[in-house]
Amino acid sequence: MDLIENQKRFFEKYKIDEQEFGQYALGWANYIDIYQDYLAEIPNLETVASFISEILRKNPQIHTVKSRIKYPEHLIEKIIRKTIKGKKSDPSYEINVSNYKSEIGDLIGIRALHLYKHQAADIDQTIRMNWNLHEKATIYHRLGDLTNEQYIDQENFQFLVHDAGYRSWHYVIKSQMTKVNYLAEIQVRTIFEEGWSEIDHQLRYPYDLDNKILNEQLLILNRISGGADELVNAILHTKMSIYQQEQEKENRDQQIKELLKEITVLSEEGKLSADEKGSLEKKLMKLEETQVVKDFSNLYNYRSIESHLNPRTMPCDDN
Repeated sequence: MDLIENQKRFFEKYKIDEQEFGQYALGWANYIDIYQDYLAEIPNLETVASFISEILRKNPQIHTVKSRIKYPEHLIEKIIRKTIKGKKSDPSYEINVSNYKSEIGDLIGIRALHLYKHQAADIDQTIRMNWNLHEKATIYHRLGDLTNEQYIDQENFQFLVHDAGYRSWHYVIKSQMTKVNYLAEIQVRTIFEEGWSEIDHQLRYPYDLDNKILNEQLLILNRISGGADELVNAILHTKMSIYQQEQEKENRDQQIKELLKEITVLSEEGKLSADEKGSLEKKLMKLEETQVVKDFSNLYNYRSIESHLNPRTMPCDDN
C-alpha cells in the first residue's frame, strides 16, 4: 500500500500536524480502509471520466479536454485536512469509507480548455444540458478583470475573487452510468489561464502559499496571462472586422459593376445622353474612391482592447 502503510512517513511527506490529527481526525485505520476502497474504485472512475470527456469533446468551442483521477495519497491527504477543518466547526463531521465519494467532489477532474473567453458561455450550456449540478457553479476571477457578466445568467453562478488571481469556471456535476452516482469536477478556462494555473500549482501549492517572493512573481505572471487573453480577443475582433470589410467591399464592387452595366445599356438604348452617362459614371467612381479611403481609415483606427470585447456579437473562427 505504498506510503499509506507508514503513518509517520505519510505525515512527514504531506506536512500533516500530528497533534491536530489526533485531536480532530479519525483513527488511521479509517484512512487505510478508504485508501483500499478507492483503489478498487479507480477503474470505474476512469470509465466515467472518459465518458464525460467524450461528451465535452463534441463541443467545437472546446480546444482541449484533459482528465485525471485523483491520486490515492492526495485523496487521503485531502480527506484528513477537510475532516480537521470540518470538525473545528462541527464536532460530528466526519468522512469515512461510506461517504467519501459524496464528500469529495473532485475524485474525477476534467479540464475543458478554450481559446477565446466568450466561448465559456457556450461550454456552460453544454455542461448544464448534459448533467445535473451537485452545487452552484463558481466563477473564480481576479478583482477588476471579470468581463463575462454581460452574456451569462448571473443567477446560475457564484462569483469569488481569488487572492492569487486564479481564473476559472468550476462545476461539480453528477454522472450516473450505473446505480452509483459519481461526482466530477469540470474546470473551464482559457489556454493562457491553464498555463498560469499549472505553473502556479507546481511552484507554490500547497507548501509555499505564504512565500512572498513567489507570490509577487506569480502575480506578475498572472497579469501577463490575463493581458494575453484580452489581446487574443482584440486580435479576433480585428480579424473579423477585416473580414467584414472585405465582404462589404466585394458586395459594393459588385453593385458598382452592375450599375455601370445598367448605365451602358441605358445609354445604348438612347435613354441617356453622353453627358448624363459620363456624369453618372464619375459619381460612381467618386463614391468608390471615398469608400476606399474610409475602409483604410477604419482598418487602422481601432479602439482600445477593452472596447473590442463584446462577446454577445463576437464571431468565432475555430479553424
